[in-house]
Amino acid sequence: MHMRQEPSIRHEAAEARSAAPSAVFEAVYAAHHRQVLAYCARRASRIDAWDAAAETFAIAWRRIDDVPRGDGTLPWLFATAYRVISNQRRSTRRRNRLNDRIARLPLDGGPFPDAQLIRSEEEAEVVAALERLRDADREILLLALWEELPRERIAAVLGISRAAVDQRVARAKRRLAAELETKPNAGPATPNDRAEGGAT
Repeated sequence: MHMRQEPSIRHEAAEARSAAPSAVFEAVYAAHHRQVLAYCARRASRIDAWDAAAETFAIAWRRIDDVPRGDGTLPWLFATAYRVISNQRRSTRRRNRLNDRIARLPLDGGPFPDAQLIRSEEEAEVVAALERLRDADREILLLALWEELPRERIAAVLGISRAAVDQRVARAKRRLAAELETKPNAGPATPNDRAEGGAT
């Protein structure tokens, strides 16, 4: 009896997989949108959670053939949402750090402590060097050095092996060091330059 039913089961599975992508996506969205939104809301602000959920399902739509069926659908969506929220957080942290640095700059031409000057110069040089790197090199360095993610987590985020992470981090560090060695010769503007508009 079992052998006679097996072709029918295979046929039903084939029909399910051959369903129109739009119908598959609509079913995934209807079944899991609330859970994905709740997942995002526990990890982000209300606005960011809605944005993250929308981006998660946009990715699901673009990769609908890769979305697992059945019990594998929700874990796949959660993993995608995790990466989306991680990207949001990285962008927010970089923006906040930049805003903090700008806020600490003296605007009245008053004393500028040497230690603060050195730190600001070094940070500006590193940020500028990072911006000159390729996107892939910059991203893996931010994950490893700025976000301080373990190598195993970086591998999961980027979808590569741990060995590949080690190789890419080492290569990106060499490229960053080379960028720092070949930094532009023009020095940073002094506080008076900034106040008088003398920086170029």
